[in-house]
Amino acid sequence: MRAALALPILVVPARAGAAEVGEVGLTVLSYREKDLMKITEPVLWGRARIGEAWEVQGSLALDMVSGASYEGLSNVSGRPVQTISAASVKDRRHLADAKVSRRFGETTVALSRSFSEEFDYRSHAYGIEARQDLNERNTTIAVGYGQSADRIGSFDDKTLDARRDTREYLLGITQVLSRTSVVQSTVTVSRGEGFYNDPYKFTRTFFSDGPPVFAPDTRPSSRDSFAWFTRYRQHVAAANGTLQAEYRYFRDDWDVKAHTLEVAWQQSLGESWAVRPALRYHTQGAARFYLAEVPRPAPAEVSSDPRLAAFGGLSPSVRGILQWGGFTIEATVGHVHNTRVFRAGGNGSPTYPTLQAWFGIVSISRPF
Repeated sequence: MRAALALPILVVPARAGAAEVGEVGLTVLSYREKDLMKITEPVLWGRARIGEAWEVQGSLALDMVSGASYEGLSNVSGRPVQTISAASVKDRRHLADAKVSRRFGETTVALSRSFSEEFDYRSHAYGIEARQDLNERNTTIAVGYGQSADRIGSFDDKTLDARRDTREYLLGITQVLSRTSVVQSTVTVSRGEGFYNDPYKFTRTFFSDGPPVFAPDTRPSSRDSFAWFTRYRQHVAAANGTLQAEYRYFRDDWDVKAHTLEVAWQQSLGESWAVRPALRYHTQGAARFYLAEVPRPAPAEVSSDPRLAAFGGLSPSVRGILQWGGFTIEATVGHVHNTRVFRAGGNGSPTYPTLQAWFGIVSISRPF
């Protein structure tokens, strides 16, 4: 859930006392697509335990976006080809979220609130989560509910002010398998209603025997989705390292089905250093209304957004971790390569444009 299930920090009662255990940090993300978008995001975050039962956490972030993006798909050259926006995109997005947790014996309840705003998009979200420890705290059951209310506008259409509401339900379990292994699995079901169209995208199709068809991005007014996420950790004492594996399955009623698998190994190098190489693979099918060419008459639902196409992607990365002078410093660098031929089975959408990007993440934190 995007809100991280939080509530404004001021809700914490003053009598809870001073923070006893906590951590503050600064993280900076940089993402660069080849010939397309560039994103820089600094994030200031912190968490603190107050008294015996309370915990608060929150973050502030700023997205700085610039570059070009895919805006349409046209067959004017004789075959469908993605077109790139002529004008450079520049935008800033402000984000904030907070979370308050209260422990009652073996039960923990958390409330959340989050906010996000940019020029043409605003989002408010909240959530509630409950966790129950069982089996001498070797088993934890989690249930959660989240709701967001979004408003969508457009730089090109100043009259656009559409609404989208989403509700999410979460059920999860964390199980300690042994002294060195743990598994966590969650299921999330989402129901969204409202405006899902991308006001900046379109599909233009030319015919030899008549006028062309111009179809703006038009999607269903609702979206039901199901996601299953599982992560596994196994520490290998003999190698002084930890195997980390994650798998996510996603499907929705737009007929998008996706699988994402990541495998990593975190290797300790002495008392202060660690390195974590990882490889992530993603594959997905196309939405039922994804079209490269629009027939006559145009259907009620149509989109040529490449994010709704069938494709696959590989993303290798490596992270270095340093414990120094009470600080934890982490640096990650990775590469993204998405293409239709990487889709499982090799039958991705022919019009999907190959995407290559680099990303880097630097984080510094300190406990108090």
